[in-house]
Amino acid sequence: MKKCVNVQTSKRVNILETSMSKRTPLTFTPENNKGSRTLTAEQETAAPSTTVRGKSRQGRQFIAAHVVPEAAKQFKLLAVQQNRTTQALLVEAINDLFAKYGLSRIADE
Repeated sequence: MKKCVNVQTSKRVNILETSMSKRTPLTFTPENNKGSRTLTAEQETAAPSTTVRGKSRQGRQFIAAHVVPEAAKQFKLLAVQQNRTTQALLVEAINDLFAKYGLSRIADE
């Protein structure tokens, strides 16, 4: 058993105990546990996924706020009650704030 000294804490550490074991992949199936990573015919013919998420976010700026949990819960409940998204409610709130201060309502979805 090999030992090494951790120079930062001056503690002896067993190298074998600290080495990380290889994690079982999420796609593991006991039937296909031959140790090789071969693709099935279905996987080979499948087109690679090249979807781009958030196209509607292009040219947009993210704005966030920290609120108490009760306010966040109330806000989400309001969205459900109004059958609207939280995004739509936030855009409405920002536009109302702009109008309150005499600014243009330019925050649209």
